[in-house]
Amino acid sequence: MNNHHFAQPNRSATPSRQRLLDRYKQYLQFAELKSLAGDRIGAENDYQHAEHFFRSAAQQKDADRL
Repeated sequence: MNNHHFAQPNRSATPSRQRLLDRYKQYLQFAELKSLAGDRIGAENDYQHAEHFFRSAAQQKDADRL
Protein backbone atom coordinates (compact mmCIF):
# COMPACT_ATOMS: atom_id res chain seq x y z
CA MET A 1 0.00 0.00 0.00
CA ASN A 2 1.31 3.43 -0.93
CA ASN A 3 1.00 6.05 1.80
CA HIS A 4 2.61 8.97 -0.03
CA HIS A 5 1.00 12.35 0.42
CA PHE A 6 1.02 14.59 -2.60
CA ALA A 7 1.05 18.35 -2.27
CA GLN A 8 -1.60 20.13 -4.26
CA PRO A 9 0.11 22.78 -6.38
CA ASN A 10 -1.42 26.20 -7.00
CA ARG A 11 -3.61 26.10 -3.89
CA SER A 12 -3.13 28.99 -1.54
CA ALA A 13 -3.51 28.64 2.21
CA THR A 14 -6.43 31.10 2.10
CA PRO A 15 -9.43 30.05 0.01
CA SER A 16 -10.58 32.49 -2.65
CA ARG A 17 -13.58 34.66 -1.96
CA GLN A 18 -15.48 32.95 -4.78
CA ARG A 19 -14.79 29.51 -3.28
CA LEU A 20 -16.08 30.74 0.09
CA LEU A 21 -19.25 32.11 -1.53
CA ASP A 22 -19.74 28.81 -3.35
CA ARG A 23 -19.57 26.97 -0.03
CA TYR A 24 -22.02 29.50 1.46
CA LYS A 25 -24.54 28.77 -1.30
CA GLN A 26 -23.96 25.04 -0.96
CA TYR A 27 -24.76 25.07 2.76
CA LEU A 28 -27.85 27.20 2.15
CA GLN A 29 -29.06 24.50 -0.25
CA PHE A 30 -28.31 21.78 2.29
CA ALA A 31 -30.25 23.71 4.93
CA GLU A 32 -33.23 24.16 2.63
CA LEU A 33 -33.35 20.45 1.82
CA LYS A 34 -33.15 19.48 5.48
CA SER A 35 -35.81 22.02 6.36
CA LEU A 36 -38.15 20.61 3.71
CA ALA A 37 -37.50 17.12 5.09
CA GLY A 38 -38.48 18.31 8.57
CA ASP A 39 -34.96 18.19 10.04
CA ARG A 40 -34.91 21.52 11.89
CA ILE A 41 -31.75 20.71 13.86
CA GLY A 42 -29.81 19.68 10.75
CA ALA A 43 -31.08 22.74 8.88
CA GLU A 44 -29.95 25.06 11.68
CA ASN A 45 -26.52 23.42 11.65
CA ASP A 46 -26.21 24.03 7.92
CA TYR A 47 -27.43 27.62 8.28
CA GLN A 48 -24.68 28.17 10.85
CA HIS A 49 -22.10 26.71 8.48
CA ALA A 50 -23.42 28.96 5.70
CA GLU A 51 -23.07 31.99 7.96
CA HIS A 52 -19.47 31.03 8.72
CA PHE A 53 -18.60 30.94 5.01
CA PHE A 54 -20.45 34.22 4.39
CA ARG A 55 -18.46 35.95 7.14
CA SER A 56 -15.22 34.43 5.87
CA ALA A 57 -15.96 35.74 2.36
CA ALA A 58 -16.63 39.21 3.79
CA GLN A 59 -13.32 39.12 5.66
CA GLN A 60 -11.55 38.01 2.49
CA LYS A 61 -13.12 40.93 0.62
CA ASP A 62 -11.82 43.33 3.27
CA ALA A 63 -8.35 41.75 3.13
CA ASP A 64 -8.28 42.09 -0.66
CA ARG A 65 -8.79 45.85 -0.31
CA LEU A 66 -5.57 46.23 1.69
